[in-house]
Amino acid sequence: FGSSIWHKHCEGLALLPSSYFRWRCFLLHCRLKPATTAFAARRSNRRNRVIVMAPRTTPQPYTRARNAYSSLQKERLAADHHAYFPAVLEGCPQIVKKQAIPADEKDAGTIKGLFPATYDTPLVEFAPGESGDQSKRPPVKVGVVLSGGQAPGGHNVIAGIYDGIKQWNPASTMIGFLDGPHGIFTGNFSEITDSIMDGFRNTGGFDMLGSGRHKIETEEQFKDSMTVCSTIGLDGLVVIGGDDSNTNGAVLAEYFKANGCKTKVVGAPKTIDGDLKCPPYIPVSFGFDTACKTYATLVSNVAVDALSAQKYYHIVRLMGRSASNIALEVALLTRPNACLLGEEVARDKKSLKDLTVEMADMIQERSKLGKDYGVIILPEGLIEFIPEFNTLMAELNDKLAEPGVEPTEEGILKVLSPSNAEVFKFLPDFIRAQLLLDRDPHGNVQVAKIETEKLLAATITQELQSRKAAGTYKGHFKTQFHAYGYEGRAGLPTIFDGSYCYALGATAAGLLCNGLTGLIASVKNLLAPAREWQCGGVPVTSLCVIERRKGKEKPVIKKALVEMEGPMSQPYTAYIKMRDTLRFTDAYNVTGPIQYDMETCESSKDIPITLQLELGKDMKPLPAIPEPMKMGKFLFIGQPLESRSELQQWRSSRKHQLPDSLKIDSLYQAEIKEISSTMCKESDFEYLKKLFSTMEAPLVQLQQAGWGTMTMRKTKSEVGLTTAGINADAQRIGVVFCGRQAPGCHDFLCGMVDMLSKSPSSKVLGIIGGTQGLFAKQVRELTPEICRAYAGTGGLELLGRTVDRLKTDEELENAKKACEDLGLTGLVLVGGARTNSDAAYVAEYFAKAGSRTAIIGVPCGIEGNMVNEFVEASIGFDSAAKAIAQLVGNTAIDGSSARKYYYFLRVMDGASTGGRTSTSHLALEVALQTKPNMLLLTEEVDEKRLSLRELVNSVANMIAARAERGSNFGTILVAEGLLSAIPEFRNLISELEAIPMPNPVDKVLAQLTQWSRALFQSLPDFIQHELLLERQSNAALQMSQLETERLLAALVEDELKQRKKDGTFKGSFSPVCQFIGYQARCSMPSDFDMDYAYTLGATSTILAAGGRNGYMALVTDLSSPVANWRAGGVPFTAMLSVPGSDNSGFRPRPVIFPHRVDLDGGAFKTWLEERSRCANEEMYENPGPIQLSGPSASGVSKTITMKFSYLQELEELRNHFADVVSRCRPGCDLRTVRVAKQSLATLNLIMDELAGGESAVEQREGFSSRGRLGTMLV
Repeated sequence: FGSSIWHKHCEGLALLPSSYFRWRCFLLHCRLKPATTAFAARRSNRRNRVIVMAPRTTPQPYTRARNAYSSLQKERLAADHHAYFPAVLEGCPQIVKKQAIPADEKDAGTIKGLFPATYDTPLVEFAPGESGDQSKRPPVKVGVVLSGGQAPGGHNVIAGIYDGIKQWNPASTMIGFLDGPHGIFTGNFSEITDSIMDGFRNTGGFDMLGSGRHKIETEEQFKDSMTVCSTIGLDGLVVIGGDDSNTNGAVLAEYFKANGCKTKVVGAPKTIDGDLKCPPYIPVSFGFDTACKTYATLVSNVAVDALSAQKYYHIVRLMGRSASNIALEVALLTRPNACLLGEEVARDKKSLKDLTVEMADMIQERSKLGKDYGVIILPEGLIEFIPEFNTLMAELNDKLAEPGVEPTEEGILKVLSPSNAEVFKFLPDFIRAQLLLDRDPHGNVQVAKIETEKLLAATITQELQSRKAAGTYKGHFKTQFHAYGYEGRAGLPTIFDGSYCYALGATAAGLLCNGLTGLIASVKNLLAPAREWQCGGVPVTSLCVIERRKGKEKPVIKKALVEMEGPMSQPYTAYIKMRDTLRFTDAYNVTGPIQYDMETCESSKDIPITLQLELGKDMKPLPAIPEPMKMGKFLFIGQPLESRSELQQWRSSRKHQLPDSLKIDSLYQAEIKEISSTMCKESDFEYLKKLFSTMEAPLVQLQQAGWGTMTMRKTKSEVGLTTAGINADAQRIGVVFCGRQAPGCHDFLCGMVDMLSKSPSSKVLGIIGGTQGLFAKQVRELTPEICRAYAGTGGLELLGRTVDRLKTDEELENAKKACEDLGLTGLVLVGGARTNSDAAYVAEYFAKAGSRTAIIGVPCGIEGNMVNEFVEASIGFDSAAKAIAQLVGNTAIDGSSARKYYYFLRVMDGASTGGRTSTSHLALEVALQTKPNMLLLTEEVDEKRLSLRELVNSVANMIAARAERGSNFGTILVAEGLLSAIPEFRNLISELEAIPMPNPVDKVLAQLTQWSRALFQSLPDFIQHELLLERQSNAALQMSQLETERLLAALVEDELKQRKKDGTFKGSFSPVCQFIGYQARCSMPSDFDMDYAYTLGATSTILAAGGRNGYMALVTDLSSPVANWRAGGVPFTAMLSVPGSDNSGFRPRPVIFPHRVDLDGGAFKTWLEERSRCANEEMYENPGPIQLSGPSASGVSKTITMKFSYLQELEELRNHFADVVSRCRPGCDLRTVRVAKQSLATLNLIMDELAGGESAVEQREGFSSRGRLGTMLV
């Protein structure tokens, strides 16, 4: 790059001085031979008459305003930016120029040669100035562009720039370039106004302008960029991007300055990967904090899930291909059992075998401690840090490119070197196949597509199987896989990121207003309050080094990897100090959801932990974790409050809310009021009567003793109803978690304990280890102190769970004997429809045996299908829906920012009964909260009897319609049990469930019918494999293991390819698939779930103490404030139904059916009203993380607030009956009697029709079809 060489090249071209630098930039980025390139281009233009379109120089109408906002988004939009505005930037700050900072010594000469006009730019800092007269400062016109991948806080950078230039002079204007750097050289831009800017403050994503990964590289692009900027009169341009984008911005600044363009160029440091930091000037890149806290929330949730079930290793892959900064930050935040760092692997030259043995050793040692579970995190780029793997990839690419080499294992092993052949043979089968078959258009192996977590799990499994065969390992290794990435890129920025980004934007504005160029905004002193932050700018050239990229030497900002030694190694050192302890001690730190209440929640203001350590703050020591107590197959670990995270400790101080009717000091003050007798489905009555000794037991309501006479006026229908007090002495009530994990279960325990704690000699006994723990009488007395440490926490880690089953005679007898031995006066079973169905039979068994133990059921489950006319919600549904909605909202906004992906998001839902009664309540609720482009609902597909082909066509039609409007992106929600609703799949699933699993494919095919066999064989290999996985405890197919979203995406892609071939589709389609479930079901509970669970805990305790055997605890009127909720109980028999019988006449066991989405209900109708617009436009709302305080904390899921109040309707009906009776007393007018009689007779006839006709109505003593309403009147 010597000057003489450049002049020699340029002499023959007779380039003008102003063109000279353009030519250098052209060569620098394109790397083409100068002697041939220009002339070839000219000849090509002359021969082919290439017409180069001039860039646009007039603004485009702005069309990307958001159409909807969630409650939290509105709250954040209105947040006062002055709370986090550095004082030094107020008014008109003074520029203090410091010395020029040289680049790295070995590259300084080269970099100076590449940036002669801007190399000597000095470092600058801002000092306080005077506000002065704004009108005396000339207005500026500034452009802004978003470059590269999304990072939370980008909109706040723009807001800081906007407000900064308006502070300089209110007449200043901003130009926003659309869809990345491409918008600069094509002139695709809009003018940003107050209303536009105010619609994006403190919001996530880059959808305000859109982003792109283009770079300004060619001579023509540089020239067009300058033409656009000069023509529209830009004084400055801010490039918001990562290391490559800011390097590109520096080249643009050099080009503009060398060519006399007045536009100055500065940058803002963006990347969630955390690899753009240059201490002390750029201590951290923006977006890193929000992304890591989002991932930490999810890792925390799966850690709680691991503790609750104690049967899975959760292996989590996090973003970070070139650096492991995210993995390290998340590890420091959450304390998993292992975190693999790519930089450490590369330094120690670890092989895949080394990593496998290292993890297998940990798993084996944990198994000896009774821990066949754990959490392992790793960066997505881990595999590329393994030296031997890179060597293998290089040789594979070379050999597969040679003619005659077959892409088979046998063929490739013949040509690989011995060392690479050994590595290749060590890989699992599916990875070997992927390396040979899945290659890019250039024929290279697509390493980025390798799912590292599955690769590692497969090699660990092989190693453990070898050890098991040798007798050195006796444990179980089951895995759940998670890959977190896109959901972290577009979330609402944390308080830190929002503040930091706003300061970066205001700093960039200050640099441009002072005529500076070639700088990147710098904000320091981040341990101090935001008002004390120090702001300035550092020259980009001082941060650059020369690296070889794609075979060429290029200037780049050096990537910041995890430092293992040196001045910035504090985070790594802190992790190493606790790593060995974490391998065997479950010291998981639950960070909880990101919070925005700066007034009451101190942890909302936390800055990244790696940044804290790098700035000199010490790492807190690990908390003392009690030694686990082995109780059967479950390890009981009673964690003290002091071991909890700061957010959990703060949350535990929240006082639970109770309905007014339950605000009592002890059980003595509680009263059970019988409302009216209940009934089951009339056609089921005789059959149920054979199974249950007590039918038509009364619905009951709980209240304070004397409540009806002292504090409330009785309604007409309540006159004469029975009330009963409570025996509060010597109660021993046990509680078992039978169902799956759900947020709020620990608050349920708090409600039980608080209600019983003031009763003499009474205790709540927690059954450890679910139903198996009940049989083994594994109990722990629950005290207020224990419960307080778990208040507001997710999961079931205190008591755990096992198989959800109490069904056989042996199990029922074991349960009765355990209750007798424990002296239980009550047993509370917490779970979903299956649990409460079993509870009905347990209660009957106990009653017939004369047991004094009252069985009480409690509705619980994130799937939300343990609802019916009586039950308005199940514990955990609200929290899980909100946690999932945040991830869907983040992802949808990410899609509208990048504008090139279709996200297929499968939502964990109610498919626990193997597809026969799959439900989609969660999917519907999440859709109502986030407004995706499409919702594939199990119940709707089932009702319409859609085939797989029809379903694929409907998705493809929506995508094609959006493509015609220029929108090649979107978000599609897929209910987990969707495949079970497709007729041909339902038959296949039914047949597969009759075959014991696991089983070889050939044996399975032999047992399938012709049609099901054909369908099975037509499916992709991954779906075939998943259909044959181990079954659930009830022998049903594990719908959560079926990658339905991946299957749909693949079939839609094939359909669109065919349409493109036919000329009917001209868009693009790039699908990204994700499953959302485990990362949400152990979330910290919302305010609603805390209070609802707590109230149910108190309710179930009163029912048990009152001896109400065979009842489910109820809390109704949930759309009202908590004070107005009504607590009570309903007999199981009122909710039982008989499934349809087969042709043999056999009548199945009556059960409580999981409630399916009501397609005529208010929630689904609300979605129908919005569906068309959602498909056509971007109506996305991002609910954000669950808020534990502040205005948004009180929100309740839409499907709960829209719920029809069955009990309230019954009460109104009874009041109408009471009115009729009152008006038809002896002595009333004869006409009144006749009208009433005829009206009731007509109503009875109508009700007979609704019940299935007169012949279908069961006749029973004292309750004929003609006398039903009359009986109710009496």
